[in-house]
Amino acid sequence: MLFFHLKSSLPIFKTAMASALLIGTVQLMTGCNSQPSPSSNDSTAQTNNTDKNVAKDDKMSVNPAPTDTSAMDKAQTNEAEDIADEQIVSPSGYQKLSFGQVITPELLNSLRMTKAKSDNEQCYYVSNPELSYIDKDYGERASVLYQIIDGKVALISIQDSSIAFYKDINVGNLATDVMKAHNDELSYEVDKYAVDGDYYNLIANVNFKAIQESPLGEFLKDDNIRLNNKQDKLPLQIEYHIKGGQKLSDSTIKATEWTVDHKNLLKGEVESIDIGIPEAIYLVEGCS
Repeated sequence: MLFFHLKSSLPIFKTAMASALLIGTVQLMTGCNSQPSPSSNDSTAQTNNTDKNVAKDDKMSVNPAPTDTSAMDKAQTNEAEDIADEQIVSPSGYQKLSFGQVITPELLNSLRMTKAKSDNEQCYYVSNPELSYIDKDYGERASVLYQIIDGKVALISIQDSSIAFYKDINVGNLATDVMKAHNDELSYEVDKYAVDGDYYNLIANVNFKAIQESPLGEFLKDDNIRLNNKQDKLPLQIEYHIKGGQKLSDSTIKATEWTVDHKNLLKGEVESIDIGIPEAIYLVEGCS
């Protein structure tokens, strides 16, 4: 009986063991399957973050951080103005020489300027040999002359039609063009050597007003003028030398005295242009 009992319990034990093993396997499988998986919201958040980072990188590459170009633009503008001043005769001067500038032999040498032969050290002319033209009557001549009075630049004279002037008037232009460029605000002065008036001058004040007329035959002095701007140091005038005209007056016609008849008779063309201080403009023949 005892043998039978032990024999019959063995299948039961095997069955129990098998059941326990099955239950453990199921639990293990269930445990593996029950691990939380990424939710759809988490996936979307990760995707959005990735897209934002990519977009940010793209934006930085397409739109780099702005740079301050104002200093660069200002430097380029100043450089352009300097180049323009060197190429155009104006109240600022011409080719690195300005009115009132002290002239020394060293400066002339550095600018490759040559001094004209003169016994008058108080008044003489200098020019750039590289700027010249051929005059049909006189041959090769300096395109631009600088008059030096008391060691300083006093006047710049344009003799060549290729030299630009800031008023857009060139040698060869008509006298009527000059009047238009200055809104008729010029004084007429007949050349003392031109009996018939075929040579005369048109004179304009550049940066000042005459508050008192000078006696006939004398140039305007500091007491007779008022500068338009405080930063200006020297009064300047322009004198257009006209040839081929006719006599309009025995001496002068003031800027405020032009009549219609005067303007209708105004003829001739620009032979040369001077810009400088009144003392230099007043001189009739060079330094005399």
